[in-house]
Amino acid sequence: MSTTPVLPTPDEVGAFYDQVNHLLQRFLGGSMHYGYWHGPDDDSGFREASERFTSIMVDKLRVGPGDLVLDVGCGTGGPATQLARTTGARVVGISISAKDVELATARAAAEGVSDLVRFQRANALDLPFDAGAFDAALAFESIVHIPDRVAALRQIARVLKPGARLALTDAFQRGPEMTQADRFGLMKVLAAWRAAPLVGFDDYLDFAREAGFETEELSDVSANTKPTNAKVFEAIFDYVREHDDAPAGLVEIVDSVPHFGGELPVGEDDEEHEGVLVFVGTRRAG
Repeated sequence: MSTTPVLPTPDEVGAFYDQVNHLLQRFLGGSMHYGYWHGPDDDSGFREASERFTSIMVDKLRVGPGDLVLDVGCGTGGPATQLARTTGARVVGISISAKDVELATARAAAEGVSDLVRFQRANALDLPFDAGAFDAALAFESIVHIPDRVAALRQIARVLKPGARLALTDAFQRGPEMTQADRFGLMKVLAAWRAAPLVGFDDYLDFAREAGFETEELSDVSANTKPTNAKVFEAIFDYVREHDDAPAGLVEIVDSVPHFGGELPVGEDDEEHEGVLVFVGTRRAG
């Protein structure tokens, strides 16, 4: 039972989302990221919880009309269009998935913000922009697909102006020490999602320093995002069960779960092995 991590390549990530993004945005309430709930008594639907999390992240950027924001891993455009509508800032969204760019562009047009938002296919590890081009950057649950977080952060730092803010979310390893079986099971699920190995919570302090950021916030929002996994896995399972022509990427996710003994890789206690963090940093001068 090998627990050697499977490291996704950009092309593999792009091909995965080309297959499944139209369905995942439906399962995730219209966007491609975790929802945010205030607590166990919060009965918000997925769309409301998703838009709430976007609002929280947008507020951390402190941008307004005239600012130019880079959305790294834009998905199908939900956060970028919401950011533009609510702040008046301009947004350039990038994704390694051509289908993401197509759906995001259509969304911007449908929501009447094409004058503020544009999308293009690009690799986050080789951003096609000039140094200091952006006033802020958002990386909303996208850096999770990149094994070398520091390399990605350095690219983002390069295209930000000194003092510009970056807000991102990432998955991290939490909870008790995992058994070999748990590590193998988690590895299979991460590989199915084309996600990189989980990092440690405190690793981000070093990542930021190495990449040229001053850390302003590093917070654990796992309790608020916790309902996401169960809701999404349930939707994927139901879809695959009901559709013989389900995309191979969704089938692979379903097939990864038996490595957890047939149970979803989420629990009702606090001993889950995957958490969600929020990082906010400012680009150092020099």
